[in-house]
Amino acid sequence: MIDGVEYKFGVSGKLYRNGLIMYDDVTKSLWSHVAGQAISGELAGTKLEIIAGLHTDWATWKGLYPDTRVIAKSKSTYRRDALGYDPYEDYYRDSSAGVLGRANRDERLPVKQHVVGLRIDDQTKAYPFSTLNEEPVVNDEFAGTPVAVFFHRWSAAAAVFDRRLDDRLLTFHLADDASSDNFVIVDRETGSRWRALTGEAIEGPLAGERLAALPTTQAFWFSWVDYYPQTLLYGQGR
Repeated sequence: MIDGVEYKFGVSGKLYRNGLIMYDDVTKSLWSHVAGQAISGELAGTKLEIIAGLHTDWATWKGLYPDTRVIAKSKSTYRRDALGYDPYEDYYRDSSAGVLGRANRDERLPVKQHVVGLRIDDQTKAYPFSTLNEEPVVNDEFAGTPVAVFFHRWSAAAAVFDRRLDDRLLTFHLADDASSDNFVIVDRETGSRWRALTGEAIEGPLAGERLAALPTTQAFWFSWVDYYPQTLLYGQGR
């Protein structure tokens, strides 16, 4: 919805810096899904509201939301249409930087290192999966916002939250009994236990409270830095 008008988006078949380009059905403007804004056409410069989501596997999602409804499985006999098959497996293993190559070379990380990218007030920061795998709970501050990054290493899912709850600032650590199907964290201030991927307190003085999720983008390093060459990198500077 933009200025009271509902828009529908389709795939244009175009790429910009190796990122998918969409078009809207009203003005036919072209939109970058990485930047979340129109890059050409009548609406050029218009930004969409970014909503926080979670990129994870089905087993993890089903555990969090057992009543989830899903689109029916494809009845096609072609393997490429079957659930569970990823046609990009070879692309992931290839060390090349996408179809178009890199616009900006940044050697701080390998080309296809996965990162979770965070944007706040036009500032950007990337958290590498390789680091998060060793440090699954990160208490950080970025662009004036206290940030918590929780990484479910078993499904490579990252969730990012504002660490403030009303006027209280929280710091977190991994629960002693955390596991693939019980990814729980604990805040040091009250000892409450939280579901890390939903940001919901499930036990303790803060039970029932929920952290505010921050919108993120999961991407390859080369793609993220092509769009945001001035990005900060967790554990390093620019």
